[in-house]
Amino acid sequence: MEAAFLLRFRVPRGELTQGHESHTRQTRMTKTGEAARPIPTIEPETLGETWLIYQKQIIVGAILIAASVGGLWLWRRSGQIREEKASVAYQSAEATFSAGNKPLAQSELEKITTRYTGTASGTQASMLMAQILFDQGKYAEGITQLQTAAGKAPAALRSGLEALIAGGQEGSGKSADAAATFGKAASLAQFRVDRDMYRMDQARNLVAAGDPAAAMKIYEEIGSRDDSPYAGESKVRLGELTVKR
Repeated sequence: MEAAFLLRFRVPRGELTQGHESHTRQTRMTKTGEAARPIPTIEPETLGETWLIYQKQIIVGAILIAASVGGLWLWRRSGQIREEKASVAYQSAEATFSAGNKPLAQSELEKITTRYTGTASGTQASMLMAQILFDQGKYAEGITQLQTAAGKAPAALRSGLEALIAGGQEGSGKSADAAATFGKAASLAQFRVDRDMYRMDQARNLVAAGDPAAAMKIYEEIGSRDDSPYAGESKVRLGELTVKR
């Protein structure tokens, strides 16, 4: 309170009393008690006082906040524009593929995967290009293409990428690897129906890899849920494996 009072009311020099001067001399001599304590920091009581004292820090802080917000907006806008361009390019390549011109489609897809890495359409371009390579019997090249794309792929597409990798492994006769990768695809799937589909693929490859016991566990779990569209098939596969045992 004393500090605030002194801020608002200044005592004129002529009104200082002799007693006040004596008290000042005594304070300088003793330097104990109240005088030994550090001078308290006077805190501003109004917005005006706060502005006068901290205006430099406030201005600098406002500039930094504005710059960060503006940078975030530009980054998001730049990403949106990039996604839009990738989508247009992919639609063109997909149309070329659907028309039966696979060599030209592959050339266009390669440009998209290089230029728009990490975008949804760039990832889809990698998946379509891998499918073209699989059709040509080039499983290793297709798998490499997908594995490269998986590192920066959007989360929503990672499950499908892993499933396509597993398909390439299955096509090249690597059933054990395919089973493991289908299991990974199932763990990344966002919907139960997709998880069940990939787990069915996993079970099929487990049987091919010589591990029917592990496959039977998958079939039993899926077959026990009537809400799964794969429940019926799971029961059939489980019956087949049971007979073989």
